[in-house]
Amino acid sequence: MRVGLWLVWLAGCASGTDGTTTDDTTETTVPEPPCVALNPGDWVFKGECPQMRTPLVMTVDACEITLDYSGTGMTMGMPIAGTVDGDQITFDDGDGLTGCVGTVEAADSVTGTCDGCTFSLVQ
Repeated sequence: MRVGLWLVWLAGCASGTDGTTTDDTTETTVPEPPCVALNPGDWVFKGECPQMRTPLVMTVDACEITLDYSGTGMTMGMPIAGTVDGDQITFDDGDGLTGCVGTVEAADSVTGTCDGCTFSLVQ
């Protein structure tokens, strides 16, 4: 009987495993997107900067945005384009408002400042 148990024990050792396990999985890191996504479509520019609610249509192309006020005829020096980097937007200077930068709060909300005033863009 002892010989039989000894052989069973030896057979388990002869399998070539020492009881340890290895983890063959590799971690995949998903890179952060270069910019936060914004919803294209109808938006409103409002706050101290435009001094009135100014409707616009935002077009989004990757991390570039275009602001089109032609449906309202109210361009009045407003920014017409911008670049999103992470959650920050740098707007091209309009012929009236300059130094405009913003933060994407959500896909349908941006807050920011231009030289000397605050604004929000909301959908």
